[in-house]
Amino acid sequence: MKYLIFLILCILQPICLPVPEATTILTGTLQLGPIPAFVIGMCGIMFGIVLMYQITHFLSKKFLREVKKSPKFKAYQKYMSKYPILTTGLLFAIPVIPDEIICIGSALGNIKISIMLPIAFFSKIISIGMITFSKAIADILVLKQWEVIVLEILIMFIASVIYQKINNKGKKGKK
Repeated sequence: MKYLIFLILCILQPICLPVPEATTILTGTLQLGPIPAFVIGMCGIMFGIVLMYQITHFLSKKFLREVKKSPKFKAYQKYMSKYPILTTGLLFAIPVIPDEIICIGSALGNIKISIMLPIAFFSKIISIGMITFSKAIADILVLKQWEVIVLEILIMFIASVIYQKINNKGKKGKK
C-alpha cells in the first residue's frame, strides 16, 4: 500500500501537491529505500508532468487566447523557444519553482511535448537521483551540497550547448 500511496503522491507532485519535490522524494526514500523511491518517483512524476502539460495545453486553447496576445507573453515565448533546454532543464532540475509552473509555462510557451519530455526526463533523473542517492553520491564524489548543485547546473548547460549546436546544424542544412 505504501508503494501505491507514494506513486499517487508523485503523480500529484507536478500537478497540485503543495510541498517541494525534495520532501516527497526524500520521504519515499526513507520509507521505501533509494531504488524503489527512484523508480516509482521517476514514473509518477513523469506521468504527472505529461498530465499537467496536457491539461494546460487543452485549457489554454479554450481560455487563454487574450493572454497569448500580450507583448510580455510573446517575449517570454520567444526566449523559451530560443533556449528551451537551458531554461526548462534548469527549472526542472533545480527546485526553484514548482514543476506545475514549469509545465504550464512550457505548454503556454508552445514548447512541444516532444521537446519538453526528454528535458524533463533528463532533469528528473538528475534531481530525483540526487535526492534518492545523495548519501552515496556524497560518499563517492566527496562533494558538498553546493558543489553537487553546481555540477548539476554544469551538466544542464553542457546539454543545452550540445542541443543548440545540433539544432543550428539542422537549420543550416535546410537552407
